[in-house]
Amino acid sequence: MTAKITIRLAFLSFISLLLFSCENTTHTPPLVDPPKQIISTERAKEMYDTYTDRRVSIISKYEDSISADGSVYTPTRYAEYDLETIKNYIAYIEQESKKANVDIKTLRFYLSGYPKSDKFQNGDVVKYPRRNTIFVLPTMEYEGKNVGFSVEETGGKYTAVPINRNNPMQDIKQEKRQADSTGQMNEAGFFIPNNTAAQGGGSSSLILNDSSLSPPPSSNDFGNNN
Repeated sequence: MTAKITIRLAFLSFISLLLFSCENTTHTPPLVDPPKQIISTERAKEMYDTYTDRRVSIISKYEDSISADGSVYTPTRYAEYDLETIKNYIAYIEQESKKANVDIKTLRFYLSGYPKSDKFQNGDVVKYPRRNTIFVLPTMEYEGKNVGFSVEETGGKYTAVPINRNNPMQDIKQEKRQADSTGQMNEAGFFIPNNTAAQGGGSSSLILNDSSLSPPPSSNDFGNNN
């Protein structure tokens, strides 16, 4: 009887192991529907050529005209990040926004340009002098508007702060006018006139830049070098 029970238990264990192994090997991730913003290759090509025809030559002509050393300007046609950087960036801004108890509404892509200099005003090295670039800024809803934001920390408390907030003196003057006219001090909301760095806190920028720009080197997907 004991031998039969042992054989039966061994058989059941084998079947369980087999089913478990099959379940693991046949598991597939759920299918993801394409975002509605996906466009066709043909449409992308038409948009790329439109920019080539209506913007590239104008930008080059202007930049060449103000070049003191006679150097020829090459307009930027694209900026790229590796996939791991994008994943890490999304994880980081979600982490920081969660600290401040705010929801990220959109990612805003700003067209921008590097100065014709070796360094920025704050001393950071300019990676691509004179070149066009982009930077990415997460946004939140604030007073019924969609605005870019950073996260500030003061005494262990995290707050989402609009990028375009007034400077501290403007905030103080505005609050004083409100108090004088209403007899009450209105809440400043996300506008923080205090110097968080002086209080042992700090500000966390959520802006992504320093991508790889092209050209050069050129690796064009749309059939020309413009």
